[in-house]
Amino acid sequence: MVVLNVLSYALAWIVQNRPLNTLGMLLVGGFALANALIGMWLMWRLMNTVPPENQDP
Repeated sequence: MVVLNVLSYALAWIVQNRPLNTLGMLLVGGFALANALIGMWLMWRLMNTVPPENQDP
């Protein structure tokens, strides 16, 4: 999850501080969309995991 947050920060920094042509904007937008989809998929998996039952020793 930390890697996705760092990727979000890096993409935002690139968009704000670098002039990008159409191809650059498409690449950054694609990475941003993939980043968001992966983050949502990981969140969905985390929310839907069934905790193991308590096991007595």
